[in-house]
Amino acid sequence: MTGRLLQKDNLFKELLVRWLAAATVLLSTVSSYPQEKRAAEIDSLLQASVHCTINQEYGRALAAIDRAIALAPNHPLGHLFRAATLQSIMLDYEDSSEEKEFYKSLRKCRELAEKQLRQHPNDAAAHFFLGSAYGYESFYVSKHRRYLEAFHHGVKTIRHLEAAIRLDPTLYDAYLGIGSYKYYRSKLSKKLPVPLFSDEREAGIRMIRQAVAHGQYARYAAINGLTWILLEEARPEEAFALADSALRQFPNSRFFLWGAAESAVRLGRHEQALDYYRQIMTTLQQEKKLSPYLEAVCRTKMARVSFQAGQTEAGCNELARASQLRVPRDDWHKDIKKEIEGLKLQCLSPAAASNGHSTAH
Repeated sequence: MTGRLLQKDNLFKELLVRWLAAATVLLSTVSSYPQEKRAAEIDSLLQASVHCTINQEYGRALAAIDRAIALAPNHPLGHLFRAATLQSIMLDYEDSSEEKEFYKSLRKCRELAEKQLRQHPNDAAAHFFLGSAYGYESFYVSKHRRYLEAFHHGVKTIRHLEAAIRLDPTLYDAYLGIGSYKYYRSKLSKKLPVPLFSDEREAGIRMIRQAVAHGQYARYAAINGLTWILLEEARPEEAFALADSALRQFPNSRFFLWGAAESAVRLGRHEQALDYYRQIMTTLQQEKKLSPYLEAVCRTKMARVSFQAGQTEAGCNELARASQLRVPRDDWHKDIKKEIEGLKLQCLSPAAASNGHSTAH
């Protein structure tokens, strides 16, 4: 609750992680269950699943969601949560191991939401479920560089989310997706020779702040997303404060450690940033999930931070260790290899050699 979360070179795609990687469903929709007692039980299970996902306790999160689905198998809510959690797992570990189950949950969510809309065309919650399901798929296919397909699903995402808040403006969790869309559409538009859209960056930020303040399930995803937007806006103090507020509650959550680390870098807090990256590697090691790629990303970021702090030898040592890792050479992972090779030039510079610093090989 990615994002993520690893390569920040394409911040637009990575922020979509944080827009879509946490369960953004609405407390008010639980009341659509037939029995009040059951609704409260389902809400308790799903709230627990959100906290477990943030803490990387994925087995417990999925177990809670499956119990919620068992209580109401024909409602889209639990299936959307399941897809969201599976996507979080794949983003956190940077693999596709849960892809089959992810798509299965999305299909079930869409099927049930569409059925609700056929029966009740003005059902705001059903629009929200359907838009969110399209959103998760949009990000997932964009991660695999199927951009036309991602755009197609993204258009449906926003159409349904906007329909949801037109019908019920108090659905604050939906504000996260719409606000993120407004912000990044404006950012992309400004890079074009002739902007295609008006500048809605501040409007988007205001919407995300509403999700932070009033969201029921999307609050932590909104905190994470807003952290990266504030960094994009060159407001690292605010970004750090936001990420730090979440880490006080979830001190080992990688979802917030990545943003806190980048914020610390921008503030010149180099040792603190290095500590965060070490913590990310440590938690992954403890879970036996520190893949060569994830380790390479962390060590490359630590090298860059060391160079900024004037610690050339330490940076070159990190690069040397990153270079020895067997990172896959596919399109998903190749960028880190390029970054390592680019940074190595700093270890070969005359200044580094004259200072007797080690070089990366």
